[in-house]
Amino acid sequence: MDLKLNSYPAPSDYFGVLWGLSGVDDLLVLEHGSTGTCSYNVVNYMIMNKQSPKGKLFSCGMDEDDVVMGREDKLKRAVEELDQTFHPKIIALVATGVTSVIGLDLDGVIEEIQPRTNAKLLSFASGGFAGDYTWGIKEVFRTLAMEVAEESKDRKPFSVNVIGPAIDSFNNVSDLAELRRLLKLLGAEVNTVFTCHTSVGGIESMASASLNLVTRDVGLEAAQILEDRFGIPYVYGLPFGIKGTVEWLEEVGERLDLYLEMGTLASELERYGFSILELTTPLQRCDHLRAVISCPYDYALGFAKLMRDEWGMNPPLVVLPTEPNDPKFEDELGRFGVSDVLIGPDTSILEEEVFRIDPHVIFGNSYDLHIAKEVPIKMHAAFPAFDRLYRFDGTPFVGFRGHAYLTQTFVNLLNQNPEVFRN
Repeated sequence: MDLKLNSYPAPSDYFGVLWGLSGVDDLLVLEHGSTGTCSYNVVNYMIMNKQSPKGKLFSCGMDEDDVVMGREDKLKRAVEELDQTFHPKIIALVATGVTSVIGLDLDGVIEEIQPRTNAKLLSFASGGFAGDYTWGIKEVFRTLAMEVAEESKDRKPFSVNVIGPAIDSFNNVSDLAELRRLLKLLGAEVNTVFTCHTSVGGIESMASASLNLVTRDVGLEAAQILEDRFGIPYVYGLPFGIKGTVEWLEEVGERLDLYLEMGTLASELERYGFSILELTTPLQRCDHLRAVISCPYDYALGFAKLMRDEWGMNPPLVVLPTEPNDPKFEDELGRFGVSDVLIGPDTSILEEEVFRIDPHVIFGNSYDLHIAKEVPIKMHAAFPAFDRLYRFDGTPFVGFRGHAYLTQTFVNLLNQNPEVFRN
């Protein structure tokens, strides 16, 4: 049995709901649970680059009598107080484990009090029993795409929505800055980011965009809903490495009828396209280096592609926190040299695999890097990252600048650990 002393269990859908909602301005989250649960969640956000949502999260303050009697009074009063005090556009009623156990009907409560509430009320009733955190994020995306996005009279020809980033997305500040920069090179602009760094108004206006860019698999269902409702097509994937970024720009440009000028591409390659061969000596070969990648699927796929296409490495092992939506994910990773995939392994199993592979390089979260403390080259690539901050917008992993940053960082680590070339 794994007690998770050196790791952590996959967060439940309850946390995914909170993370999916936290980046939306003009939206308040009201937990139907105890005050202690709400206080704990504020602390829980701190493992994600200290991104505690101020003035966002509220509790109706259930006590033992409310649980035993199944009372709804505090929830109704809390909705009324938030509505009259803060005047939000949306109040999201979020069930906790207690709510689900006692069987409170949040939709029934909303049906009763919505007529006298100015804010739009939404319910998220899974309470932590539906699955892992990806289920909660998908529930938020699905609900907002169905119930908040509105029909638009005008379609902006070169406008896109970015679907996928939420407060739990690693390095999203820098990656979003690079995605915006790449789109600007094409002549396109971001309409809204769904759901990090956005607003209720931004979500309402999603149908005015001409294309949706899906950056992680949890956003695919919402993108399909938006295509079905409004006819907006979507492109799925992240631009990792030089080759991957050029391919991504070509695909996005083709969908928008925009094309990157050759002079612009040449300038980008001159500034950010330096290869690992330019930064290393002939004695610093990388094709023998063994790597372990431990992060969510879309990042893992991007890293595997980057390592093969740009660094000449084939990572033998990828560790994913949850099973991806793509049923062919193993084949997709296998295209880039990945021979083994673990999904949410116990700490002991992960330790055994790391010992077996004896990698030179590991990309992972803070727990992974602690487990692999004997591995010479370690890079943060996932949350939780409680011992490393990624709030500055100049350290992207994606795009041309991401290639330059990762390659430079990797070579610096190689130079600091010359023994890897003797293994």
